[in-house]
Amino acid sequence: MEGDVLPARKLQRAHQEEPQCAQCHRKIDPIGYGLENFNAAGEWRDVETIMTGRKKNRPNDFAIDSRGQLPDGTEFADYRGLREAVAGKIDQFAHGFMESLITYGLGRPYGFTDEVLADTILNQARVGDYELSLFIHALVQTDTFQSK
Repeated sequence: MEGDVLPARKLQRAHQEEPQCAQCHRKIDPIGYGLENFNAAGEWRDVETIMTGRKKNRPNDFAIDSRGQLPDGTEFADYRGLREAVAGKIDQFAHGFMESLITYGLGRPYGFTDEVLADTILNQARVGDYELSLFIHALVQTDTFQSK
């Protein structure tokens, strides 16, 4: 395997075998496969091109396999399937988004002590069908945010 040119998915599988990496990557990689058709600039692609050779820059093209699954076992075939699967779990998605927003907004990791804060903000955002601005407005209005 060493020295072989491999697509990202096979490299990720090998990475999952490393004990220090496996716990997180076994959870996140199957979700991320649904986004494989997007390159680093967010452009759509149907093949993954890996350049090899020090001076020759020979391209190696691999078909993208964007099948994956959510942690609850929900499988999807591609980006559109991932989008539909996530859209079907709007409350869970909103909670995950809220955790990330609190982390960013407060400049520290989200912790169990933030559950009441998250619930308060989620309740306000839910009334407005989870509009993005409602999350942000609700967070910046809290004493926690204003006293950070």
